[in-house]
Amino acid sequence: MLTESIDPLTLEILWQRLITVADQMSTTLARTAFSTTITASNDYGCVLIDADAQCIAHAHRSLPIFNRTMPYTTSLLLERFGRANIQPGDVFISNDPWENAGHNPDITVITPFFHDGALLGFAASIAHHADVGGAVDTNQVRDSFEEGLLIPLVKLYRAGEINQTALDFIAANVRLPTAVIGDIHAQVAANQTGAERCLALLDEYRLPDLRALSAEIHSRSEGAMRAAIAELPDGVYRSRVVVDELDQPLQLVCALEVRDDEIFIDFSGTSPQQPRGAINVTHTFTQGQVSYALKATLLPDVPGNDGCYRPIHASAPPGCILNARKPASVSQRHRIGAHIFGAVIQALVEVLPERVIAGSGFLVSTRVLANAAEGGAISHSYLFSAGGMGANARGNGISTVQVPALAGAVPVELFEITVPILTRCREFITDSGGAGAQRGGLAQRMELSLLPGFEGRATVSVHAAGQHVPPFGLRGGAGGAPAQILRDGEVLSRAEKVRHASALPLTDAAATVGFETAAGGGYGAPSTREPASVQADVRDGLVSLAQAASSYGVILDPETLEIDAEATAAKRRGT
Repeated sequence: MLTESIDPLTLEILWQRLITVADQMSTTLARTAFSTTITASNDYGCVLIDADAQCIAHAHRSLPIFNRTMPYTTSLLLERFGRANIQPGDVFISNDPWENAGHNPDITVITPFFHDGALLGFAASIAHHADVGGAVDTNQVRDSFEEGLLIPLVKLYRAGEINQTALDFIAANVRLPTAVIGDIHAQVAANQTGAERCLALLDEYRLPDLRALSAEIHSRSEGAMRAAIAELPDGVYRSRVVVDELDQPLQLVCALEVRDDEIFIDFSGTSPQQPRGAINVTHTFTQGQVSYALKATLLPDVPGNDGCYRPIHASAPPGCILNARKPASVSQRHRIGAHIFGAVIQALVEVLPERVIAGSGFLVSTRVLANAAEGGAISHSYLFSAGGMGANARGNGISTVQVPALAGAVPVELFEITVPILTRCREFITDSGGAGAQRGGLAQRMELSLLPGFEGRATVSVHAAGQHVPPFGLRGGAGGAPAQILRDGEVLSRAEKVRHASALPLTDAAATVGFETAAGGGYGAPSTREPASVQADVRDGLVSLAQAASSYGVILDPETLEIDAEATAAKRRGT
């Protein structure tokens, strides 16, 4: 039987076993869920939490923001219900944006598990659901009441008996009750898998509970993070990110203070919350993004758990766009919240130039809601499309890879099975990646139309970050290309985006809706990029002959694509 001191080898085995249990939860959820947001986009999270509401381990595919919010929701559960009112067979559910992951499509399900009547911990999952009701035109919503169903923290199961009233309320308020209820049951199944496997692990190693193991994991992780922070020089490092949103440019103002072995981040000076448009961010989402950015930069190799985040403190003034007061509209909170990652990264450039990445193209979120003619069936699907990743000191940005991590892409074939939509094109955009010694990842273009022969109509909502302020370059690198929203091949004006982009109708097969994601920024001066690397990019269709010459100073023969060494040298000398 393990005692208070766990030797390093046993600790590593147990730690990895806990991560495997979380991965088994993830597999159960992905294989039993109904909607493509879970099964294909992997827009979910699975974690194991100890009896004190501290995350011990999460699944590899678990989204970072979810790993940070589920322990907070669990702490509220303990506070409101009390340990005496939590019993075997209970399952809890909630989607309140201020108590969960920042918008109501993300529904959290938490299952406590016990041994001999003693609470040992929690298995928790969160998933982005296909629908929670509310307005389709999210650009115009004014508060969270217009954004659909809000579920307070309640018992979905009580001592093993399902709360059918709660499920009936949920089903009555969503457009796709079969998918939503099915996905909730998938989360319950995933949690049950985690609880059973965790209890089996404790029994195998004759552990009475998780306390000693949890304390050791958290202590070592906290020590590693403190050591990483202590290597940074003390001081206050600042950044300012401008986001050009619905009505006016907004700014995120970040002051990052390194103080011994702790980091304090303050967003004072950030723009106030907005009266409409669903772009406000709750403090839970802000804390999660700050933690993710610092963990990925300072301590990427230690498995994530709450010990990693104890030396990190983030604050934002109540009423600012990063700490919106209830009932602000928040369903598109990632449009602003994703920029928190860039704000933290830019603040670290001065002290960690070799560890940070240039600005990334973020996410284009497309939602299709189709109605067959004469009251026919409703079909629905999300399509998450990544922009280009920013470059860093060690390499090019990867094309169409999501940074910060939010959700994956649904394969075109699966998307077209789910909704009556034809994907007319999906392609890289040549020259979109920011020029640099290391090139930014390329953006992508997509164009959609109604499936020929479909009798009905569809509404397409397109939300794209970086349309007016493109991703930034670093240390002399150029910014990436901006995002665009297209209607019948034409770029929508700013006014049209505000009025129509969140509810674009498709009524016949000739009309199209499309978008271009933003591209990643470059890192380092373009004139220092190896000519052979530029040549390879041109051969692969990533960079044109014209950009090779104008941005990189590399002259290639248009027929053979061989480097003209003399002309290149002259071009780079400026002669």
